[in-house]
Formats: sequence, C-alpha cells, structure tokens
Amino acid sequence: MIVQKAIRGVGGITKAKADDAFRFGILCNWWNKVSTMPEIEVYQRLTERNLYWHQNRYNDPDPQEGGEDFYKHSPFISTTAGSIERDPSAGLNILHPAWLVALEFATDGWTRDAYLFYCYLFVIGKRSVPHRPFSEELRELNVYTGFSAFQPEGEIAAKINIPPTQIEKYAFYPIAGIRQDLASGRIPAPAQEVLNQITYRSPEEVSNIRDFLS
Repeated sequence: MIVQKAIRGVGGITKAKADDAFRFGILCNWWNKVSTMPEIEVYQRLTERNLYWHQNRYNDPDPQEGGEDFYKHSPFISTTAGSIERDPSAGLNILHPAWLVALEFATDGWTRDAYLFYCYLFVIGKRSVPHRPFSEELRELNVYTGFSAFQPEGEIAAKINIPPTQIEKYAFYPIAGIRQDLASGRIPAPAQEVLNQITYRSPEEVSNIRDFLS
C-alpha cells in the first residue's frame, strides 16, 4: 500500500462549504445528489464501467441514469497527483504539475474562483475498483493500459468520500487574482490557505500494516 498525496480542485462553492470538508470530508457527486446515501448501492456503483465513464465520458448523458449527465451520479472523486507526458518526437518529458491541473479544473478554464484541497489517498499498485478504501491510480499506464485522452491529468480517483482526517488544508484562489498573476507572467498564488486543525491526522500514523493475530 502507498500513501499518495493528491489535490482535489473544486469551484463554485462558498468558504463555508470549503470549511465543511474539515468536518464531513469530500463527498462524491452521487452522495451529494441522494443526500442520504444508500449503502447497499455502493458496490453496485463501484464498477469498471463507471470508472471508465468517470474518466472518459464524465459529461455525457448516461442511459443507466435516465439520460442525465454521468458526473451527477459518479461514485468517484477526481483528484490529481500530477503526471509526466512523454513527447517522443521532441525527445521531451512534459510535466503536468498537480496544483496546475487541479486549478485549471476548479476554475473551469479560468472562469471562476477555486479551492484546492490537499489530501492523501491509499493506492495499492493494481486495480481495486470494488474496494472502497483504495483509490484508482488512473495516471499509471502500467495499471490502466487502455488509451485515455485525459491520462496526462494525473488522476487518482477516490471512491465515495475522502474522509476529513485525510484532508490537510485548502487554498483559495480568487479568479481576479489568478488573472492578474497570469497577465503579469507570475505563477498564480492563493489568497488564503487554511489548515485543517480540527480533524486532520498525519498519514505517518497509519502507514504501517500489521496482520491479524492467529
């Protein structure tokens, strides 16, 4: 098992909603839609098909959900750990930093304020779609070998919710500040960073695995 640090970009929310993540965690869109999550359906939704749609057909109408866009019912949560894209013709590796991928996603193409949530997830180096505690490292081409145009986004797909104990902080980026920084050739800087001093627990506390006694 690997403790993987990642960033979740979110736009269109209030500061109060961002603060709620330190108490309730970050919920998938399906849970937000149904309010009270039917636990019995969790493992019916954690499927290879839904993971594929989450990565590649996120905004498409889903026939299994009455034609509503898939993302409204997704049991997965997109985060990014960044990625390296190789350009063989130029002989170059192109870095896609996690913070930049998350910021562009959260601002919806530089059009709105954004919050970046810094968290950690658990990955195991193989597919584990039905197993809720483990996230899917969609950026890993040795595991997810099928082609995806979105692979350079460096996605780590969490499942159902990211617990508040795994969220270290959030950074707030107002769109006006982002545009000013970009126009001046500066790296966008957050206007505010807020540490989770309520529920966060360092991963060092849980990174060792011990078998049961027998």
